[in-house]
Amino acid sequence: MRKVLVRLHRWTGLALFAYALLIGLTGSVLVYRPELYRHFEPVPVEVAAGPRLLSDEALLQAAGRAFPSQTATEVWRGAQPNHAVEVVLERDGERSNYLFDPYTGDPVGPTLPLGFRATAFLLDLHTQLVGGETGRAVNGALALGLAFMALSGVLVWTRRRGRERSGSLRRLHLTVGIWAAVFLLMWAITGVHLAFPDLTAGIVERFAPFDETSMEPWVGDTASYWLSYPHFGRFGGVLPGCGREGVCAEGFKAAWALIGLAPVFLAGSGLVLWLRGRRARARARARVGRAR
Repeated sequence: MRKVLVRLHRWTGLALFAYALLIGLTGSVLVYRPELYRHFEPVPVEVAAGPRLLSDEALLQAAGRAFPSQTATEVWRGAQPNHAVEVVLERDGERSNYLFDPYTGDPVGPTLPLGFRATAFLLDLHTQLVGGETGRAVNGALALGLAFMALSGVLVWTRRRGRERSGSLRRLHLTVGIWAAVFLLMWAITGVHLAFPDLTAGIVERFAPFDETSMEPWVGDTASYWLSYPHFGRFGGVLPGCGREGVCAEGFKAAWALIGLAPVFLAGSGLVLWLRGRRARARARARVGRAR
């Protein structure tokens, strides 16, 4: 049975290699998502004042010339005359905004700064694999694979570590895997909840139906909140004695960001160990062949 689990653990790990790297790296960065959004928050872009401001119609025409494949529909002016104006562009039902010089009609740049857009992209990649609702469902299914990796890693772990020389990569892989298993399992379960929130609500509804006449919070909402907090490591203002700011809140986030790199290490070390094993088996077969 243990040999079967070892093989399943190994091949599932290889299949989830890219996913583990992706989810670990993006998750560690997104622990600080609110801070990143605040840091890269859009600010008014100033332009050089010209002789006169263009009308909304002229700006829409300029936007149409700059982006002929899209339709300019709206103009949002800034608080000051020398602030770049925002023009709404549409194509195939999708809307996007771009900044233009209100005096010349020249494109100035995207409405959102690069850092803000990069953070939003990382969030979309982490939660939906940049695939909308389909990507979110796939993400939830792959999270179940990580849950299996955590459980199978614990089940196949053996205390007969004397076979591994001190400091070996295999021992480090086992040690990190055992210590990180609880977190991996937690992230996988909460990740499935975030991907399929209706599933969690449906399960809770069977045991604690929603009471429209009650003024108390529904158990399902409370469960949803508490499944979300540990996923992001945001315990500030939630746990007693842990404020929204300070050492406690920042300590949890730093720990989550660091431990979030465990899947990256486990995926990389697991791949190296598998490659080493393949080379060792190939050398063994070659020796047997020569002996014959």
